[in-house]
Amino acid sequence: MNRVCDIRRLSSIQALGVWASVHHVPLRYLGPTLEGHAVYAATHGRATRVAVTSGRDPHPLPLVWRSPLEAL
Repeated sequence: MNRVCDIRRLSSIQALGVWASVHHVPLRYLGPTLEGHAVYAATHGRATRVAVTSGRDPHPLPLVWRSPLEAL
């Protein structure tokens, strides 16, 4: 069985930063959750790790919300 992608949520933005640093990949801002928290991701090969901020998203909320994970 081949895995197309492996998406997992990490516990914090700091943990995501460490994972991205170890794999030498950049962090990307994906967008807000429905609750208005920022979602960030890092991808290495087929593995993508995401983290959600505990505070409010500093970016303006879009007029139409779409799941940040749809773009992956």
